[in-house]
Amino acid sequence: MMNKKKVLFVIDTLQGSGAERSLVEIAQHFKRYTPVFAHVYEGNMMVPVLEKAGIKAYSLNIPMEKNFGLAAKKLGEVYEKEQPDLIHSTLFKSDLITRRLKSKYKIPLISSYVNNNYNPLRFENLNFVQSLKMRLVQLYDAVSSRKVDFFISNSETIKEAKAKSTLVNKDKVKVIFRGRDVQKFQTDFDPQKLDALKKSLNVLNKKVLLNVSRLLERKGQMDMIDALPEIIKVHPDIVLLIAGHGNYETKLNRRIKELGLENYVQLLGRRQDVPDLLKIADLFVYPSYFEGLPGSLIEAMLAEKLIVCSDIPENQECVDTETAIFFGRGNVEELTEKVLDSLENQEELKSLGRKARVVAIQKFDIHNIAREYETTYDEVLS
Repeated sequence: MMNKKKVLFVIDTLQGSGAERSLVEIAQHFKRYTPVFAHVYEGNMMVPVLEKAGIKAYSLNIPMEKNFGLAAKKLGEVYEKEQPDLIHSTLFKSDLITRRLKSKYKIPLISSYVNNNYNPLRFENLNFVQSLKMRLVQLYDAVSSRKVDFFISNSETIKEAKAKSTLVNKDKVKVIFRGRDVQKFQTDFDPQKLDALKKSLNVLNKKVLLNVSRLLERKGQMDMIDALPEIIKVHPDIVLLIAGHGNYETKLNRRIKELGLENYVQLLGRRQDVPDLLKIADLFVYPSYFEGLPGSLIEAMLAEKLIVCSDIPENQECVDTETAIFFGRGNVEELTEKVLDSLENQEELKSLGRKARVVAIQKFDIHNIAREYETTYDEVLS
């Protein structure tokens, strides 16, 4: 029996955000490669998941004040101990650290494209100094990208944008979507279990709008809150559940209080029961302004949910007009209208959810995605 080759995943943290969780799930389904993880900074929520799956994980716990020199030294020690055949870095700081080590360790290096760091929207609210700093970071990203042997992008949209903004030859970039375990999103359910969940959230006999996403300005949750007063006029039994964490929570809570929506909006924080939350939702709403590839949207597809989402290209790589309902990004009036129409015609629109699940199984099954990763590793090593 041939020895498996080893891939070392280097990532900023393992705290459970979309890119981190996705990579952990993919690695658990490898057949021909042995995965090892090293997270650079503090944040190890996913480490027990890896350990339970028999995957080794190193927690370097570098203080978050960058400390690239110390990070490179400690990561180099992991290189020497593990002797991996391949390095795969994900997220910006880890990309820079692994590129820094490339001159010393001639191990093939793959980097991930998981978001559009230089989307024009990110520059809109920056002052001159902040904008200049961001452009310098972009320049350094472009220069250091030359040390990378290959890139894996989680969407075509991100491939085009990121390759262009960092002057990378697109022939060096392959798109492999994020995967999900289809079995976790079965459409059958235990009524008693779901009733217990509804009671715990105080949503029995209410219509439930659900959003699952980190609490960031670009995720558009503020638009959902702003749309709610008009929706309540028609559906006073409505409740909006937002599952996720992030630095935008304070501003969202402030807006909820300004509009008097304390009885209509719940910020749930991190949740480990997203498949069950999806089962109790009447509508999944995803108003993001820009994305990598939206894993939460894929999960809603697998759960056969009726989806209302912004018309950004990243969302349109997952769903189309036969599987979801679109509104113009940032258009609160149109968002309100589409939510009201969807609630009014729920039964007639159920076919969209059924078609969405079929598409999701075809495109995003975790077993197929893991196999694509391993095939790509073979190609890079050969």
